[in-house]
Amino acid sequence: MALAHVLHLPEHRGAQLEDGYMRVANELQRAITWARLTAYQRCILDVVMWQTYGFNKSVDEIASSQFVTETGLDASDVRRTLNKLVEMNIIVRGEGRYARSYSINKRHATWLVDDERKLINKPGFTRVIPPVDEGDSPCFEGVIHPGEQGESPPTKDNSKIQDQKTTPKENLSRSLRDRFEIFWETYPRKRSKKAAEKAFAKLNPDEQLFNDLMAGLKRAKTSEQWQTPRFIPHAATWLNDGGWMDEYQLAYSDAELAVIRAFNGALGERVGTVDEAVFVEARAGAIRAFLAHLKHDMDAAARYFPAVRDKVDLPPHAGFDYLISPKGFGDTTGRMRIAKSAGASSPAVRSDWHTTGPGIAARGGELGLTQGADENAVAYRRRVFKVAGPGVWRDQDLASEAKYGDQAYERLYRFYNDGERA
Repeated sequence: MALAHVLHLPEHRGAQLEDGYMRVANELQRAITWARLTAYQRCILDVVMWQTYGFNKSVDEIASSQFVTETGLDASDVRRTLNKLVEMNIIVRGEGRYARSYSINKRHATWLVDDERKLINKPGFTRVIPPVDEGDSPCFEGVIHPGEQGESPPTKDNSKIQDQKTTPKENLSRSLRDRFEIFWETYPRKRSKKAAEKAFAKLNPDEQLFNDLMAGLKRAKTSEQWQTPRFIPHAATWLNDGGWMDEYQLAYSDAELAVIRAFNGALGERVGTVDEAVFVEARAGAIRAFLAHLKHDMDAAARYFPAVRDKVDLPPHAGFDYLISPKGFGDTTGRMRIAKSAGASSPAVRSDWHTTGPGIAARGGELGLTQGADENAVAYRRRVFKVAGPGVWRDQDLASEAKYGDQAYERLYRFYNDGERA
């Protein structure tokens, strides 16, 4: 009876099979015997051998689900065991087109044998066999369990190797180093690599965590902050802070879209529309600041753009970003008040009172303001402008202050509108 019928396996013939059996080189079998693998490790290794050994075929793409199907192990056990075999340098893993590629490392002398002989030859060395839940897995048929095999020769304890202290040059194991190199190649700011290695080793990501980490890195690289190199954190900082879990805004909120649509409806044909489908992180932040200035009054935001359209002759550079900025908002709302404010002055004071020192003093006298003994002319003038209320005097003063930078402009704007010192 054919072996496939005995084991109830599917009727298929892979490139590595010859008349229903697999030929394994004596050298490889001796290496496996010396390795003294656990049952799980031998189970996984057998699958790789079935897929890759023989007929000059040395590597194949094998999905995690295929390991689960062939061995009957849980997916978590498969992932953990594969990682261990790669770390032990018994299995070589790479990136394939459709799945990870695996092959047997035929340089058997590099299977950590030398280091583990040193441990085995130490007096009192005994192997600690971790408990496993073997269930009904077909790959455990014929396995001699611990306690049933009598005396056995000393075997290696891979966990002791992993627990040994490493030198600074050995922060990462073989499998982790492969992952770190992929991460480092992708990370845009290549500074302090040794610190990044230590942070990566401390994190010790398995396959799932590594995938999450790389996905988070991809999201971070699309953020506006990371478009400026000096704002990109060092890799070690990013890893230690769990940067891959950071959330990034990738689309406008409903409130931000409402402001954009109000602008497009009122001024889009006049100065150009804003494409709401193209997300700009800085613009989203400016809209949030604009709404905060309006105390999140959406009705006021909706009235603002039609009022600008109907009452203001916009300068050539005016657009959406300018109109929602502190400077643009101050300029346009000031212009809307000019006509109303200009006619409100007393007949005793000329309408251009704000252009001369005597005129400012006369207007201050009407408002009950006098210049203090230690008060300079600029401070007194602005105190008069503040009490006089919105008007061309404020607008011209703000425009003049803007020449000294945005901070100077915003400080004076807050003085006129919120009562803070200029």
